[in-house]
Amino acid sequence: MALQFALNRLFVVTANMGSVFEDSTVDQNWLAEFEKVVVQADPDLVALHCQEVGGKDFELCMPKVQDFVRKLRSLRCFTHFDRCRGWFDTDFEDSDGFTALGALYVFHKRVEPVHLWDFEGKEFCEVKGNEIFFKSLSDNFHKKARFPNDYYPGVKWSRKGYLHSRWRMFGSRVINFVNTHLFHDDDNLIALEKSPSIYCGYRKRALHHLLQDVSTAVEGGVEPIFIYGDFNFRLDLSAVVKHILTTNHEARFVRSDNGIVSRIVYNSTQDSGEQPVMTVERKKFVPRSGTQFTEHYAELLQYDLELKAFSALRELPVTFQPSYPFSEELHEGSKYMDKRCPAWCDRIVMNEPGLKLVNESPLGCMYNMMAKGICVGDHKPIYLFFTVASTIPMTHLPDESLDA
Repeated sequence: MALQFALNRLFVVTANMGSVFEDSTVDQNWLAEFEKVVVQADPDLVALHCQEVGGKDFELCMPKVQDFVRKLRSLRCFTHFDRCRGWFDTDFEDSDGFTALGALYVFHKRVEPVHLWDFEGKEFCEVKGNEIFFKSLSDNFHKKARFPNDYYPGVKWSRKGYLHSRWRMFGSRVINFVNTHLFHDDDNLIALEKSPSIYCGYRKRALHHLLQDVSTAVEGGVEPIFIYGDFNFRLDLSAVVKHILTTNHEARFVRSDNGIVSRIVYNSTQDSGEQPVMTVERKKFVPRSGTQFTEHYAELLQYDLELKAFSALRELPVTFQPSYPFSEELHEGSKYMDKRCPAWCDRIVMNEPGLKLVNESPLGCMYNMMAKGICVGDHKPIYLFFTVASTIPMTHLPDESLDA
């Protein structure tokens, strides 16, 4: 059979949607910024991972999810995309399995054929048409799991988990996509107590669990695995505070009626009349100047340490500013909220075969942040664009008129 060389363009993106469903303007901003980048990339595959589907107030906003996904799939940038598969976990009444994760994979007409792994039947099945599942996600073509509740002590119920799908496309190439949402920092003061923080330990345990589970579904460690989502990775807060402060500052501890520290105020010892250099509370992180995170953020990458605990995972160099927590005010799309230390929570990481695939991209690659300066919620989406060379049987080549 005659073979034809093809160059396939992949656009993978992760987006925490916690703030998107609460304001219709944020919804519109998000879709517009997403479409703008997709048009620029001109991909053959768009692989979108979402977290916090339905938003923070998911009982109220969950009914909006299907309409949002419909608008997303109907964007003009998808005019020539003829197949998709999607899973959106919207069943918040399932107290044992709800994850609020969503994934959508959309394929251009010029990609033939595409197969999806049946986790129960143990075989690849060809993808035809458009199918998007909501609520119970009761099909065999993905694997969804929630992290055990005891992985996050002190919290009665957590929706954090992961969603795995396995694809064969671009000739006979098998690629795994895993969406995940790891545990967050609940208390800035606790995160400040030691390095690494206890929250870092919770995330480390959960990610090890995910890697062990995913490895059982792939062949011998040779398949590319792309894990992307809201890892909730945080900077080493104690080290960041020391970096921002100097020896000319002192800490004042404010205690509540029960004697527990409720606020730490860092003041200059040289000018007692100045505004505090920094204030830290349970859910507040207020530096006097935010330029450290908007202009000089490269200096802070040395305190971004959580991924280093996983020798099997790789990431492209991070050249964009922290993706969280941006202001949810429509006119403040470039500002951070004063609730957490800004961090690179939203990431796209991969195993060694995945990195090899990206590094061999004939047209190079781009790892970047969407919606700079535009309000799309408290998380900015992060994307990776790269190309994959493949050979395709002549019988599967699309009609060139589709690209006209």
